[in-house]
Amino acid sequence: MNRMVSKDWEGVDAGTQVSAGSELAQAAVEFDWHNGDLKVLGRLMSKIGLDLATAVQVFLNGRPQEFNHMHKDDVPLEDSARCSMLDCLHRKISCGFYLPDPEVGLAPVRDAAEAWFARQRHDAARGTQGRWVFDETRFNAISDQGPTRIVMPPQPDSRPALLRVLLDPIWR
Repeated sequence: MNRMVSKDWEGVDAGTQVSAGSELAQAAVEFDWHNGDLKVLGRLMSKIGLDLATAVQVFLNGRPQEFNHMHKDDVPLEDSARCSMLDCLHRKISCGFYLPDPEVGLAPVRDAAEAWFARQRHDAARGTQGRWVFDETRFNAISDQGPTRIVMPPQPDSRPALLRVLLDPIWR
């Protein structure tokens, strides 16, 4: 059974530690990968409401490029927990656990994501593949312009309303 431990962050209730979405995102992005407790990051990244751009930024903050071409058995013991967290984040990002914020899309991390994709393409051209490969087409489909409204002006109709209702099926 999956249960939430009530006192898990130095005696502070986890629900009150980080409550709002923007506070959650800020705490996740500012997480200290060198000295921080990865269990705390795991809890932060499991909360519903984090957007895709935040998740990608947290993933990139974990320095995945240092371990991307390293076999799992060759990862130093002190970095194995970091790589496990990167594996988890990669799976969640790839399967769609994090959704893009409709107002910003991937704009905050677009350049960093494009650099990652360029390295993926370079690897593919050399006939190799890194540990964490993302589907570039899924990221490219996300707009950074925010939602757009389609406004269609009403077409003027000179027919009287009663006749329009009664005779519309015939006139079509």
